[in-house]
Amino acid sequence: MKYKSFISVKVLMVMVMLPLITLSGCLKDSDDSNMTFLDLGILNHYGNDYMIITDASVVLLTEKLPEEVDFGDNLRVSVKYKVLSTAQPDDSIKADYWVYVEALNEVITKEIITINEANRDTLGDAPVEFSNVWITQDFLTVYFSFYAGDKDHFFNLTYDPDEQDDPGVVVLRFRHKANGDTELKKYSGFMSFRLNSLRKEGESAVDIVFKGKQYYEDKDYSSDLVYRY
Repeated sequence: MKYKSFISVKVLMVMVMLPLITLSGCLKDSDDSNMTFLDLGILNHYGNDYMIITDASVVLLTEKLPEEVDFGDNLRVSVKYKVLSTAQPDDSIKADYWVYVEALNEVITKEIITINEANRDTLGDAPVEFSNVWITQDFLTVYFSFYAGDKDHFFNLTYDPDEQDDPGVVVLRFRHKANGDTELKKYSGFMSFRLNSLRKEGESAVDIVFKGKQYYEDKDYSSDLVYRY
């Protein structure tokens, strides 16, 4: 499954309620003893089965997926599931639960863009409302809202050499190009960005300062993060 380098408003509409459910942790069915959970995580092959490590570091195992998915390992996904039983840990990995996966969707994932003179003025500086920013394995995820009408909106995470004042810290900036759209309706969603390009040989962690233009604020939204690998 591949995504273009922008998200249209129509795509974000599909994503509106998903982050709210994910952050709440679960959905209750009519029968409270049979709960359905919705989480973000990383999907990998695990022998003939599949393993999903959620953003809360819960390790899920499943024998099958709801549909045939051709993927390489470390796929960023949202997963809706029911717990079948507690998993018995083996020598290779400590798993938490065997689950039945009801639905699985790939999360929009992009690479970090390095700023240069050719693209510096093309990526936009429109604000968004940042709700949360966090790192899971090799992914930085941004949960945010923005206002739009009917035009396509572009979202990117950028590395600008001119913003790197501290050699021990990497500054990353979230950029939003609104294309002159009218602010008619509020949309919410999330995106994940791959951090692999920040790895340095001989090191195991990178200190990150995430920045972005926040609605109704005179200064940048800022969050201190650590990428461990």
